[in-house]
Amino acid sequence: MSHETAFAPIDQEQRVVDVTVTTSPTAPAVSPTLFGLFLEDINFGVDGGLNANLVSNHSFEGVYLERGVAAEGMPAIAPAGRRIDPLLHWTVRGGEVSASSDRAAVDGGRFARVHADGRVRMVNNGYPGSRPGMGLRIGVALAFTAAIRADGFDGTVAVRVFSASGDLVATTDVEVSESGWATVRAVLTPAQTAIGYLEIVIDGVGDIDIDEVTLIPEDHWGAGDPRWSQGLLRRDLVEALRDLNPTFLRFPGGCLVEGCGGDTHYKWKHSVGPVSGRKSEFNMWGQMRTAGDYTQSMQVGFYEYFLLCEDLGVEPMPIVWAGLSCQFRTDEAVPADGAEFDALIQDVIDMIEWATGDPTTNEWAALRAAAGHPEPFALNMIGIGNENHGADYLERFDRIKAAVDAHRPGMLSVISSGANPDGPEFEQSWDHVGARADIAVDEHFYKSPEWFIESVDRYDSYPRGGARVFAGEYAAHEPALLIDASPSAAGPAAPGTEAVQIQTSAIPANSWETAVAEAAFLTGVERNAEVVAMTCYAPLFNLVGSSQWMHNLIDFTPLTVVPTPNYLVQQLFGTRLGSRIATVSADLPADLFVSASSDDLETHTKIVNVGAAPQRVRLRVAGVSSGMAELVVLSAAPESTNTVSADRASHRAAVEPRQELVQIVDGRAEVVVEPWSVVSVSTNL
Repeated sequence: MSHETAFAPIDQEQRVVDVTVTTSPTAPAVSPTLFGLFLEDINFGVDGGLNANLVSNHSFEGVYLERGVAAEGMPAIAPAGRRIDPLLHWTVRGGEVSASSDRAAVDGGRFARVHADGRVRMVNNGYPGSRPGMGLRIGVALAFTAAIRADGFDGTVAVRVFSASGDLVATTDVEVSESGWATVRAVLTPAQTAIGYLEIVIDGVGDIDIDEVTLIPEDHWGAGDPRWSQGLLRRDLVEALRDLNPTFLRFPGGCLVEGCGGDTHYKWKHSVGPVSGRKSEFNMWGQMRTAGDYTQSMQVGFYEYFLLCEDLGVEPMPIVWAGLSCQFRTDEAVPADGAEFDALIQDVIDMIEWATGDPTTNEWAALRAAAGHPEPFALNMIGIGNENHGADYLERFDRIKAAVDAHRPGMLSVISSGANPDGPEFEQSWDHVGARADIAVDEHFYKSPEWFIESVDRYDSYPRGGARVFAGEYAAHEPALLIDASPSAAGPAAPGTEAVQIQTSAIPANSWETAVAEAAFLTGVERNAEVVAMTCYAPLFNLVGSSQWMHNLIDFTPLTVVPTPNYLVQQLFGTRLGSRIATVSADLPADLFVSASSDDLETHTKIVNVGAAPQRVRLRVAGVSSGMAELVVLSAAPESTNTVSADRASHRAAVEPRQELVQIVDGRAEVVVEPWSVVSVSTNL
């Protein structure tokens, strides 16, 4: 890999940094859950991303914010009103359409009633809704399903997909029944690769009722697996998670767990059971869209999150509501001494039973079994609240934890410490837990690259033997650039659709500089991996052009996945990690950072150079006298980032890993560590 930026040449006379790595079978163990994932539906990461159904507002149950907040930053939006808009993101031409609940396919549900007197076209763009956003891939079949009821209708119904430029990509007819609601199915196989939209064409006279519309690529994750009987996931996004080699998944938030008052917190019970019966809620991140048009359809809910954990081989960490709404947005709270809080605690216990209970004796466990998973899920930890803080929170934490411990002894509980990595609220949470080893303290920090580099030694002085650290949300970031995120800037609207104006928004730089700073910090994490129990970058996913957050781990479009430089750092640390901490002895210059770990077979040494000059490192691993050292190198100019092509179909990788071999001579491997680089050196023991 070459770079356009010229780095300083290597001075053959420059100082050589001697690094010695020593391993021991009695060294402190590396936490088995050190590197994991945090998944929240922000930036259309779940609905619009992980959710394999390409149709937006698929069930005509769309719930949205009463208003968007057209301002930068995170202004308060409480009290936040719900806006039910059953037809949002559906455009109809040539007929009349209305929302109805008359004899609905789902009890209490809504559907679209179309009155036709000729040809009617119903168009759905997919996500985010304002422009064509469905990924159509040549030869990859799309399974279409819908609940349809004909009422005195005489005519035909066809299903078609078009490219954004209006080319017909696939079409098929579907049969409709006069005998009540029936599920119709069809398969469309695109003749070209494009980003496009769905069109349902009703040609005739009479009324047609439509509900529960899905368009799902047949190569979705878990295809053919009977456990995946409800919500389905986009394969390439799951594969991107798998390739990080994670060890846990924190879900479903984040601020979504807390809500912003008015009973808008995340309700796990609304996210399980048959998809058609799940209850939508507005997504509070819709505050960053002037139309407020961001919903949680719950097609991906707790069942899908737990299945995802099982498939990835990671520990689930569900985050439950602590009775406090987002404390940045409102002071609304459930009284800690009343029936409402007792019900909240029961919800937590019911969740544990749903995940792990006996389906023959528990109704919630029976719901899990009915979905295709009679065996219990793994559940060894639980998070109580998100970024909550203060005495009100600590009281509620104690009550919930006591109930969890009584019902399921031995679970690890995660306590929040606010949104900052220092200050009185942070200290209050740490003081509250003291030396309790059954608690991890959730620390969050979104800081500058300089802060991360200066904080490499942060955990060196943390006490051992008690509560451990969970770095549950972090990212290095730079000031973001403003771009025009309007539909016209991101691509043309489909014929017959109405554009929803998106505010001018900030997008992430995710530059290599931020990734290298995080890598430096992670050497300190690895060095202290007996007191740091878990870490996860945040946010996880970002639909390019529809961001609500500046810095994200994985960018994606309807057709491609873009690993950011930060992703590559996470992958390097997560895939090259031993089971015990190795001791590093070196006199390091200020801009060089080293950590190491080992198992019975290998030693992995990470070397991070945050300076503008190369460094010559002579690495010695005690007990290794010869052989080859395997290197994985990440190096680029600080401003480099991985970008999406103009057509959103591919990406350009300015940062990507390369592999090298270095001879070990007389017990030493000499490594030239380039400026702004991260190097992993693996040696066989």
